[in-house]
Amino acid sequence: MSRTVNQLHARLERLEVLYKISNIVNTTLDPREVLRLLLKEVVRITNATSGSIAMVDRKKGVLNIETAINIHPRLWKNLRLELGVGVTGFVAWTGKPLRVEDVQKDPRYVCLKNDIKSEMALPLIIEGNVIGVINVDSTRAGAFTGDDEDLCMAVANQSAKVIETARLHAAIKRQAEEMDSLFKVGRTLIMPGPLEQILDRIVEAGNSLLKGRACVLFEVTEEQTLRPWAISGGTEISRDGPNVRISQSLLGRVAKRAVPIRVLDVQSEPKFFFKELAERDGLVSLAAVPVAYQDSVLAVLALFSGEQRRFRESEIRLLQLLANQGAIAIENARRMERLTILEASVRQSERLSLLGTLAAEMAHEIRNPITIINLLLHSIHEDPTQNEQTRNDVRIVTEKLERINQIIEQTLSLARSSESEFRPGNLNKLVEELLLFLGYKLTKAGVEVECNLDPKIPDIQMDPGQIQQVLLNLMINAMEAMTDVKKPRLRIRTRTGSDRGIGPCVKFTVEDNGRGITPASLKSLFDAFYTTQEKGTGLGLFISNKLVRRHQGRIQVKSTPDEGSIFTVSLPVATEVANT
Repeated sequence: MSRTVNQLHARLERLEVLYKISNIVNTTLDPREVLRLLLKEVVRITNATSGSIAMVDRKKGVLNIETAINIHPRLWKNLRLELGVGVTGFVAWTGKPLRVEDVQKDPRYVCLKNDIKSEMALPLIIEGNVIGVINVDSTRAGAFTGDDEDLCMAVANQSAKVIETARLHAAIKRQAEEMDSLFKVGRTLIMPGPLEQILDRIVEAGNSLLKGRACVLFEVTEEQTLRPWAISGGTEISRDGPNVRISQSLLGRVAKRAVPIRVLDVQSEPKFFFKELAERDGLVSLAAVPVAYQDSVLAVLALFSGEQRRFRESEIRLLQLLANQGAIAIENARRMERLTILEASVRQSERLSLLGTLAAEMAHEIRNPITIINLLLHSIHEDPTQNEQTRNDVRIVTEKLERINQIIEQTLSLARSSESEFRPGNLNKLVEELLLFLGYKLTKAGVEVECNLDPKIPDIQMDPGQIQQVLLNLMINAMEAMTDVKKPRLRIRTRTGSDRGIGPCVKFTVEDNGRGITPASLKSLFDAFYTTQEKGTGLGLFISNKLVRRHQGRIQVKSTPDEGSIFTVSLPVATEVANT
C-alpha cells in the first residue's frame, strides 16, 4: 500500500512538473527565452549546480550552446562542440540520454569547470531527429537518479516541439522583417540620383539591415584592382587609399569567382589587406558578396562586425539580395549619367546647327543691302563731277564691301557644306531614342508620358540629325511649358495622314497640358528672336520651322491659354527629297 502511494505521489509530482513546464514554455515564442525558462526549471527539479542547452547545426556538424546557468559566458559563448565529442556531443550523435555518475572516470567528458563531479545529458528530439541537448551537472558525484532522467526526458519530449515551433516562428518573423526592410531599401535604391548618392545608399542599407560595424563597397576597376568606392560606419578605410590587386587579396576571391565569403576573424587572416586598420577600428568578422550585373562583377560589398560573429546563411542571402539590387541601381545611375552627357551633346549639336543656320540667314539678309550699296557706289564713282578725294573714298568703301561679301560667301559655303543629307529613315526610331535621352529629366520633373507610335508608318527621306533636332526642341518646349503644372502630362504620337499641299505624310504630334499660348503670340511664334520664355532666345521654333520646310513639310500649332498646346509636324512620304 505504501509503495503504491509513493508511486502515485511520484506520478503526481511528475505531472505537476510537466504542467508547470508546459505553462512556462507556452508563455513566449522567443526561442532564447523558451530555452532559458526550460533550463531554469530543469536545473531546479534536478537540484543541479549548473546547466546548458546546446542546439545542433547539422550543416557544420557542431553543437552551439544557446543558454547556460551558473557557467561564465567566456567558457561557452564561442564554444563549438563537435557531434560525437564529449558527453553532450555523444548524446546528440546517438539520440540517447546519458548519466555520468563520476566524470573523472568517463573519457568522453569535456571539462568546463574543475569542480564538476557528475553530469546528465538528454536529447531534444523532433520526428526522430536530434535538434539539441539539455545538459545538467553537479559538484556532487552520482547526483542524478533514474527518476531524474525519466522526469527530464518527459520534460524534453514535451518541450522539443515548443522549442522547434518557437525557432521556426522566430526564423519566419526575422525573414519577414528582413524582406520588408529589403523592400523598403529597394524602393530607395531605384529612386533616381547621381551615382555617388546611390553608392552611399547601398552601404548605409547594408549596415542597417545586418547591423554591422562597417559596410564598404569596393569597385572592381579595369586594372583588376579593388578600390574603396563607398563607406558607411566606424572605419577609416579611405576612398583615396591604395587599390588592392584582386589576385592578391581575400576580397579578390569574391570578385574573381563571384561567390560570397565569410571570415570569423579578419585580423588573423593572412590575405586580408587592411589588417592593421581592422585592429585599430575593431573590425572582426566579415561577410562579403559580389555585386554583379549580367555576369560582370562591378564591385564587392563587404560587411564587418565589431565582434566575432558567425553570419547565418539567411544573412548572406539578404546581403546578396541587397547587392543584386545595388548592381541594378549602379547600372541605372551610370546609364543616366551617359544619357545626360549624350543629351548635352545633342543640345550642343543643336546650338551649333542653330548658329550655322542663323549665320546663313544673316548672310542672306546682309548680302541684299550690300548689293544695293555697291550699285550706288558705282554710280558715284562714275560721276565725272566728283573730285579725286571722293573717288578715292568710294574706292576704299568698295574694297571693304568686297571683303564683307567674301566673308558672306565663305559663311554661305560653310552653311551649305553642313546642310541636309537625306536618307530613308523611320520617325518612330528617332522618337524612341529621344524619349530614352529625356527619360531621366522627364522622371525628375514628374512628367507622365503617354506614347502612341504607329508601327505601320512608312519610312521618309530625311536628315535624321535635323529632324531629331526639331523633335527634341518641341519636347523640351513642352516640358518647360509645364513647369508650374501639378500633374504635367506629355502625349507623343505618330501616325500616317494626309496634308493639303503636302499629300501623303507622316505626322508627329507633341501635346502638353501647360500654360498654353495666347492668340497674339501664335501669329509670331515662328519668327526669329520671338519668345515667350524669360530665358528663351526666340530661335528654337524659328530654326525648327526652317528645317521642316527644308524637308518640304510644315509645323502646325493649336493652343489654348492655361490648357496646353498641340504641335504637329507633317513630313511628306516621298521617294526622294531634293538636297537644298
